[in-house]
Amino acid sequence: MNYNKYKLKSNVFLSEIGADYLPIVRFYQLIKFPDILHFITTRQGGFSEKPFHSFNLASHVGDREEHVFRNREQLAAALCIPAKNFIFAQQEHGTNILITNFKKDVIDNNNFTKSDKVGDAFLTDDKGICLLIFVADCVPVLFFDYRKRVIGLAHAGWKGTIGLISQKTVQLMQSHYGCSVQDIICGLGPSIGPCCYEVGEEVLDKARDSFSDDLNHLIHHEPSKNQYFFDLWQANKVQLLKCGIPEENIALANICTSCHSDLFFSNRKEKGYTGRFAAGIMLRE
Repeated sequence: MNYNKYKLKSNVFLSEIGADYLPIVRFYQLIKFPDILHFITTRQGGFSEKPFHSFNLASHVGDREEHVFRNREQLAAALCIPAKNFIFAQQEHGTNILITNFKKDVIDNNNFTKSDKVGDAFLTDDKGICLLIFVADCVPVLFFDYRKRVIGLAHAGWKGTIGLISQKTVQLMQSHYGCSVQDIICGLGPSIGPCCYEVGEEVLDKARDSFSDDLNHLIHHEPSKNQYFFDLWQANKVQLLKCGIPEENIALANICTSCHSDLFFSNRKEKGYTGRFAAGIMLRE
């Protein structure tokens, strides 16, 4: 497939990895650090059939387990890592952050399609652990402290965003690992954009409560219509800025999954019946 037609934003680029030329998105801000591996997959290049076609990596959406298994094996092979090094969780759109380590979570990991962990963010300073989250409109947020060599990954849908999961992840990096905000690089991956993410009263009320100042990140595109759109990108970026992370350390992909559902899964665009792409980050061994 010719991926040259996909003109991605200035903070990210599309490349192909492995013998099967698997397409992935990477951040320029993070690729300059050779001691980490990071990626965001697309929906292209796998084995799943419609409506999960073709590179669905989530086992909870109704896809056949053998297809998910083959897709994850293919991703591991393309990344040149063992599939058992993938660490993921049952995501519940909350703000639970899991601290993980190689001895506990990788050595005895014999099932890389299911997990009994529950959480929406991970942190580790162990090499060889590939943190993984699954998304199809929610914001994947990648974290890397290049001095302390700590990585993190968060799944920020509207509930996690309103629950300040990005801010809480940074705060835990500080309290648990002694990280300095000046040393943390963040990448906010493809997700549904403020162009398409129309929300109802429940989200409006909670966004206004959570972001109590004028920056409630609700956009009224047409004043004549009673329609509001939630800007997940800015809502998460502002959390990071308020933590003290320098603006130049924060990269936004600015790619809407609903507008680009040919390249990414979009739960909203595909009416709740679709697959999930993945974001991942790992400290190299």
